[in-house]
Amino acid sequence: MSARPGAGSGDRSDAGAGSGVGAEGAGAVRGTFDPGAAVRAYRPHYLSHRVRDSLLTLAALAALILVLFLVDGGASVKLKQVFALFAIWGIATVSLNLVNGVTGILSLGHHGFMLIGGYVTGLLILPTATRDNLARSARSELSDFAMGLSVENWFNALGLDSLTTPETLWVRFLVAVLIGGIVAALFGVVVGFPSLRLRGDYLAIVTFAFGEAVRLLASTPMLSSFTNGALGFAGVPSDIGKSVWWTFGFLAITVFVMARLKFSSYGRVLQGIREDEIASEAMGVNTAYHKVLAFAISAFFAGVAGGLWVSWVGTARLDLFLFFLTFYFLVAISVGGTGSITGVLLGTALVVWVRQYGDPLEQTYPLSTWVVAAGVVLVAVALVALLLRRVRRLTPRLAPVVYVPAALGLVAVLVGLLGKGMPALQVTWQGFGMRAITLSLLLMAIMILRPVGIMGRREFTWAWVFRQRLDEPTEDERAQDAWLSNPALGGRAGTADGGGDEVDP
Repeated sequence: MSARPGAGSGDRSDAGAGSGVGAEGAGAVRGTFDPGAAVRAYRPHYLSHRVRDSLLTLAALAALILVLFLVDGGASVKLKQVFALFAIWGIATVSLNLVNGVTGILSLGHHGFMLIGGYVTGLLILPTATRDNLARSARSELSDFAMGLSVENWFNALGLDSLTTPETLWVRFLVAVLIGGIVAALFGVVVGFPSLRLRGDYLAIVTFAFGEAVRLLASTPMLSSFTNGALGFAGVPSDIGKSVWWTFGFLAITVFVMARLKFSSYGRVLQGIREDEIASEAMGVNTAYHKVLAFAISAFFAGVAGGLWVSWVGTARLDLFLFFLTFYFLVAISVGGTGSITGVLLGTALVVWVRQYGDPLEQTYPLSTWVVAAGVVLVAVALVALLLRRVRRLTPRLAPVVYVPAALGLVAVLVGLLGKGMPALQVTWQGFGMRAITLSLLLMAIMILRPVGIMGRREFTWAWVFRQRLDEPTEDERAQDAWLSNPALGGRAGTADGGGDEVDP
């Protein structure tokens, strides 16, 4: 049995000289290998650049903090609000990704959990002056018991008067948002139980019904004593919700918890349920417990996002928690990559940008301008499809998904430019709802061109930036695993390079 030429010697002299595994690995193949020395000297590929990756991560965090300093100090109010909104919706989207992406359960009721957390947080954090105004209002439906639910009153009753000042608002908000998240988590447990008997579309319908039922019940006399009916209540402090530091702090905690959960034993179980629930049960996994746990954790962070969302807006109203909110989160997950935290944040950034800076899409323009814009979009879709086919080495390059939108786009551009004098193209049209339509078209394009999303299920790593192939064994690993370098045993090193193009089925 012979080792692959150059393994552990000339190709990677730094690895062989630094650890001594190259020579030992070659000896292993010749039969003189010392297992104890190899175990002591072996370093997996994901540990070989730990110092570099740690330094780059710290540099990236420092750059993010610098950006937040610049945004908080000298940026416009609009930009500050956009950054805060990205963080709030990022929390909600990452939490929804735990159920939809990691566990593989389609949930459509995330806006219901946000409503619960938002109303609980808003009611507990209302200032005393706002409560007095609501008590004197003839249109207020809040009961005396609901008016007494206040973190400030609780602190006064406990003798903690120092925590009731305007300077300590953040303490009261933390208590309120934590309670809101816990209440939402309890409802998440209730919604999680139907997932034990339902799957697929049936479970999606149940979660959607829950979200809509919560929103509609909040306006009925049954719950209007706590929600003030359809009117809601204004005066929720916006200091926390519009602060980039607080919102990004909550986002950082959410991402940290979700990342640790995803790559833990619980996360692997959830991914196993996503891939094959029956096989997971056969392996002894308690799928019922893990699915309910996923719903509870997701609902908790959705409740936190709802509290921040109410604080960002400054009021608690039912029209803030329509199904469109969940639709935006689903678009962000699908565009970024189902199951990928990195992709979900990229998708959230895109959705927030379209929502906040898409005002020109809903202005009034001549019909010729809309035709040209549609043509440009079709040409852009064709170029993206061509680029993806080149990257994936699909043949033929000019498939129908490329030349059909390209031809239609060029025709539309020519008609729009050359037909400006035509009376039919001079009719003005205002694009009501074009931001939502744009997101819908973006979702359709992603599903056609790259169904797995921008990131797929992968996460950002510095190895990806430096184009390291972590899925390929290193020379040290090849030297210690003889079958990787033996053609007779089917090792990849001994096979021919199958670098041909992939034929598009």
